[in-house]
Amino acid sequence: MNSMTSLLFKNGFVVTPQGRQKVDVLVRDGRVVEMGEGLEGDEVIDCEGKFLLPGAIDVHVHLRTPGETHKEDFESGTRAAAAGGVTIVLDMPNNKPPIVSRERLEAKRALVGERGAFVNYGFYMGATVDVSGATNVDDYLESDAVALKVYMGSSTGDLLVNHKEWLEEIFERAGAQDRLICVHAEDEALLRENAMKYEGVDDPTVHPKIRDEEVAYRAVSHALHLAKRFGTRLHICHVSTARELREIEAFKTDKVSFEVTPHHLFLTQESLATKGNFAKMNPPLRTDQDREALMEGIRSGVVTMVATDHAPHTISEKNVPYSQAPAGVPGLETMVPLLLDAVNHGELTLEDVVRVTSLGPAVVFGLKGRGKLGPGEWADLMVVDMELEQMIENSGPGARFTNCGWSVFEGRILKGWPVITMVNGKVVFQNGKVSTVRAGREV
Repeated sequence: MNSMTSLLFKNGFVVTPQGRQKVDVLVRDGRVVEMGEGLEGDEVIDCEGKFLLPGAIDVHVHLRTPGETHKEDFESGTRAAAAGGVTIVLDMPNNKPPIVSRERLEAKRALVGERGAFVNYGFYMGATVDVSGATNVDDYLESDAVALKVYMGSSTGDLLVNHKEWLEEIFERAGAQDRLICVHAEDEALLRENAMKYEGVDDPTVHPKIRDEEVAYRAVSHALHLAKRFGTRLHICHVSTARELREIEAFKTDKVSFEVTPHHLFLTQESLATKGNFAKMNPPLRTDQDREALMEGIRSGVVTMVATDHAPHTISEKNVPYSQAPAGVPGLETMVPLLLDAVNHGELTLEDVVRVTSLGPAVVFGLKGRGKLGPGEWADLMVVDMELEQMIENSGPGARFTNCGWSVFEGRILKGWPVITMVNGKVVFQNGKVSTVRAGREV
């Protein structure tokens, strides 16, 4: 489709957080230009019986460029995103080397820009402290990174900022300039203490005991108190327990947001006994009561957004003793189908899905012209077939495009899948195939 050609999505139901209506959507020059009945376009896609949703925005991915591109790179990762109805990814900074300065941010930007991406993207900077005890908060404040990622507890990579004074400085300085701080909230001291108790136990089922509910709660509470004290915009990554939810609700303002992941919504710690290291991630899987609390949080409108924490590792890297296995699972191809399947099972509504995958992320991360379908907005959208049933297979739907080639949800049959994905007015996924068009740009 050239810039002057128009494309009409006809006979579909457009879904917003407020409801749905049968309406045609006309796209030209990268944007939605008109919505209504009886519209005409140069090209027509008949969406009879299907739903049009804004493209999903995944604010938490690890695409491994630069440094570990055997696990994933921007090409394979954004291809997987396109197949999953995700039109924007925000990429984390724990690369090799980690993105902790403007120079490294520019180098990563150039690398990605050179090769192109199938969906839109943005970059985080990571918080760090040098040998003299100085933080890099100034570098972040002078940069155009989407947010500063603060690892309060150790995870994949070696970014860790866990001392009170360092955290206070970061929250205070960012708060003064109204810049966003995102935290991986696990308490490092308690985590290490727990790890000592289970030293020598090489069994994945101890993972939720080492990184237990208290490890998460303490760090979340600490971050919330700091944000309140300094007026900082705070986003809490991968909230996994009912207790954290209650604490966040007690502090909730329009400056506090948080995400939950598909694996915490659809799996429990029982999976560690059957899937082993393939179900190992930080924070770990929790109880069924926690899982249900997160799901209820979406229904009640408390949960701001769902994000994948797409963290791919190869099968061989996972097939080692528990203590040596990296934490993390891929999720870009399965987030939207899992949520659509939950709609088909009556657990959620399509309106819930739009709120937590599109509108919520766009508002928190200030993504103008994204996250909703309407005249003048960027044409980032997906067409969804709520009747399509497919099984997640490591070489098929759900894990076709990622470099790591597996899914923790392998074998699960899901009903409801994206069948078309459009990015900036260009169709990048249709009929099970990702196009050759790298339509993505930095947002």
